[in-house]
Amino acid sequence: MKLEQYLNSFPFIAIIRGIKPADAHSNCTLLYEAGFRVIEVTLNSPEPYESIEKMASVFGDRALIGAGTVVAAEQVARVRDAGGSLIISPHCDPEIIEMT
Repeated sequence: MKLEQYLNSFPFIAIIRGIKPADAHSNCTLLYEAGFRVIEVTLNSPEPYESIEKMASVFGDRALIGAGTVVAAEQVARVRDAGGSLIISPHCDPEIIEMT
C-alpha cells in the first residue's frame, strides 16, 4: 500500500490550504524536496482541481497527491480526473467512501 509506505518513510502529510494553481508546482517541489510524499490540497482553495492536476502531473508517480475537505462524492471523481490519488474527508460519508 503506497500510503503506508510513504508514511513509514516520512510520517507527515502536507496540507496545503489556499494555494493558487500558479504556485502549485513550486510549492509541491519544495514539499517533495523536504521529504513529504503525501500532499493534500484542500478543496476550499482557489481552483483546487487545477492545482492538484499541476502537482500530480509532475509528482504523481513519486507521491500521493490529492484532496482534503472532500464533502461530496462528486468531488472524488473530479479529484481522480485531475490525477489525484488521495481523498481526505472531514466526516464519514458512505457515498464518499464507496466512490473512493
